Amino acid sequence: MNAGAGWRRWAVIAVVDASVVIDWIAPGADPSSPSMKTLHRLIRANDPVIAPELLYVECASALVAGVRSSRWTGSDADSAYGLLVRLPVRAVTDGRYLDRAWELSRRYDNHPVYDMLYAATAEAVGTDFITADETLLQRLGHLGWVQRPGT
Repeated sequence: MNAGAGWRRWAVIAVVDASVVIDWIAPGADPSSPSMKTLHRLIRANDPVIAPELLYVECASALVAGVRSSRWTGSDADSAYGLLVRLPVRAVTDGRYLDRAWELSRRYDNHPVYDMLYAATAEAVGTDFITADETLLQRLGHLGWVQRPGT
């Protein structure tokens, strides 16, 4: 789904990145992990979660990498991919916040733009950004709207 121009009518509860979502879908995911607790909290709230379209590419790539490294089987990755495309996450066009992601990247030690795209999306929407990426948390954790899963 594409959030398009009407996203403001939704009561968006959070922007999540691939570091959180892969913990939701990965074969053998720990059901008691902070990311899973976050998923359950978000589902109970029944409000939309959004992310840049990039989320799907990053998660799909992580699943393929898991097959290549023999972390899980191709069949397990196929099942996880099926979960990924059924998640209740509304995708926002990546280009919409790319300029701001570039600015954030330059401001915060040239952190990768693809990570900052999630932050720029959350900032623009005015909602929390949930990430399990420790480096990103160290760089942006002082911002009150950047959180680790499970908080």
